[in-house]
Amino acid sequence: MKRFLSAVLAAAVLAAALMTCGCSKPPELEDVRGELEALIGASAEINDIFFGAGLPVYDRGTASGDGSATFDESSGLYYWIFDDPAAGKIIKYYSTDSREYVYGLFDGKTSEGGTPGLYVGADGSGSFTGADGKSETFGPLTDYKEPEKEYVYDENSPLYYDYVREDCKYQTVNEIKEAAEKVYSAEYLASVYSIIFDGYMSDDSLIYARYMADDSSDSDLLLESNQFKPYFETQTSYDLSTMKIVRPSRADFINVEIEAEGVYIDYEALEKKTGRFVKTLKFVKEKAGWRLDTPTY
Repeated sequence: MKRFLSAVLAAAVLAAALMTCGCSKPPELEDVRGELEALIGASAEINDIFFGAGLPVYDRGTASGDGSATFDESSGLYYWIFDDPAAGKIIKYYSTDSREYVYGLFDGKTSEGGTPGLYVGADGSGSFTGADGKSETFGPLTDYKEPEKEYVYDENSPLYYDYVREDCKYQTVNEIKEAAEKVYSAEYLASVYSIIFDGYMSDDSLIYARYMADDSSDSDLLLESNQFKPYFETQTSYDLSTMKIVRPSRADFINVEIEAEGVYIDYEALEKKTGRFVKTLKFVKEKAGWRLDTPTY
């Protein structure tokens, strides 16, 4: 009787083990390929928001109207120098002869050893030499309309934060989180959120949260730290055709080996390199579907 019970118990244990093994078997790559590829693609935007260039913000001052003019004693002219994203580097000065603002476009030609000051010829061309002795030449710019400047900052605006533009599709911390949680796992994001939304101390220095709501009465705009230094300039790119599921993997998590192009650490040489390498990305199965559990940047 004891032998019979032992045999039954052993069979039950074996059956349970087989069932458990069957349930833990990872999915076939082709069954999840579309979902994994979509996650890798969508992760680039989230990476940029958290650790890259960030969200678009209102500029604090490139157009001439943002600051007072500089007076040049040699020419007797008041002038501004600013960048126009469409036209290039612009000089604007007030002509006492015509009693109007005149514009010039720098042509990129430079020389060294000049005497600091602004020179303007009768035809509107001229040169500007800075305090370092570097001279830049410019030509007349006619029919030019200076771009209108959006003024959103004043003396009450936070010094270390810029305002996220109102035409950006993300206007709150919660909206950023909602987008991130469609791509990355809850466990990974828990560590990211503490850095990005709370800030932290490093070597007795305060690292500001990258994003936060403006709690002042001046605006309801989302704030983005202007002290944050991006982790990367260019993100890693992936050859999706090289994906393969590797061990360890189960039904609720998989490790995917994939060829990539970008910056990586050569652990044999102990140095940072740029080129093609093999990277392993971990995905976990959550209630809403598969999510990345490792960063892709």
